[in-house]
Amino acid sequence: MAPLTETRKLLVRGTTLVADIRGAGRPLLLIHGGGEDATMLTGQAESLAAVGYEVTVYDRRGTGRSGRDAWPGSGATQHADDARGLIEALDLDSPTVVGVSSGAVVALALAARHPGAVGRVIAWEPPALGVVPGGGLAQRAMMMPARRHLRRHPGDFVGAQAVLLKLILGRQVTVDEPSLAATRANAEAMIRDEPGIPTYRFRRRDLAGLDVTVGLGSETIPPIRLAARRITSWTGRPPVRVTGEHEVYLSDPSVLTEIVQRGRAG
Repeated sequence: MAPLTETRKLLVRGTTLVADIRGAGRPLLLIHGGGEDATMLTGQAESLAAVGYEVTVYDRRGTGRSGRDAWPGSGATQHADDARGLIEALDLDSPTVVGVSSGAVVALALAARHPGAVGRVIAWEPPALGVVPGGGLAQRAMMMPARRHLRRHPGDFVGAQAVLLKLILGRQVTVDEPSLAATRANAEAMIRDEPGIPTYRFRRRDLAGLDVTVGLGSETIPPIRLAARRITSWTGRPPVRVTGEHEVYLSDPSVLTEIVQRGRAG
């Protein structure tokens, strides 16, 4: 697989963003999801680099090695503008942008706010609750048990994350579960910052005419399916459906790589 080429620490919009760059070829920006950071997407970045992309994957503001200045901010708006600043700082020419989970919402917001800065956008299972009727209320209801935990245990973001993951995964989650060690490292960001990302309010005119592909797995949950239906009705491009669960990019990076390659020109 493609080795790490370079790690860059860049000043972007009043904070530092740390990016890992690998491969050579057409520029591609990879945006991680909630409870994740750039290191967790190493396999996906390597897979994309292996088929001819120069892949940049970075820690979003407040996550991993990046700074926390003015954070949390305005949710997807802040992260989309950060991504635009990173594209400028690295002098990326109309990069393909691949966002996964909440990173897909950031990628869509980037395209909506700065359409001239990006080429293609591939949004994998975006939980874009802002376009789903009642989505904001559902988001607040989902976060309520975690916030209740924080009121009882101030500063215990790992514990609050375990409460949230129990709801998301539908099973008991312990604070020391080995399989969730990497996710625990990003517990504070998942609790404090993530809730403001899915509720970004897209409008039809924000996305109409843009080169946007929405990818959906075979186990897509109803809110994501509804959001995808609304977004693809605006873009006029049907979703790409593949076999795989929500975090397939962690277990089988070839799935997203194939989606990216499907629409590649030339």
